[in-house]
Amino acid sequence: MKTRIINWVVVIVPALLLMVSCNSIKNLKTVVEYDKQANFNSYNSYKFLNEVSVSDTHDNYSTENKRTFENSIHEQLKNKGLEETETPDLYINFFVLDSHESKSITRTTYRDQQYGGMMHLDTYIKEYEQGTLIIDIVDVSTKNLVWRGLATGVITGKQEDMQKTIDEAVRAIVSKYPPKV
Repeated sequence: MKTRIINWVVVIVPALLLMVSCNSIKNLKTVVEYDKQANFNSYNSYKFLNEVSVSDTHDNYSTENKRTFENSIHEQLKNKGLEETETPDLYINFFVLDSHESKSITRTTYRDQQYGGMMHLDTYIKEYEQGTLIIDIVDVSTKNLVWRGLATGVITGKQEDMQKTIDEAVRAIVSKYPPKV
């Protein structure tokens, strides 16, 4: 019976770890800010601003990624019932920030030795890329920012995985539009 349980653990644990590691953004956090006076029920259409603001520091940013961001945002807004038009109620803008971060981690371990054990402090530096996607929604008639969504997380994917990473961040942000007032 114990052998059977151990065999299952040997098979299931690596499979679960593999599934978890396939996520492209770790620890994704979203924040939304909005104008409490805005009537979100009156907005039916949108248009991307001609000059989209993007960070030139983002290593993975390219014209292809810009299109991917726009397509992903378009798809999510369409799912919310908004329509892209030339005479919109809302302007959409987005930008991306990314930074190279490092974190110092110290662990205390006990190591057995032939004549007793010893306590050791092990310190290492963990380096990672952190990305932030910001989507702004502006009321066309008032020119005021009425909604802003941010998603921040540790980017773990490669350029080939960027579509999945972008879709995941956009979906997380736009899922909070319109705000629950």
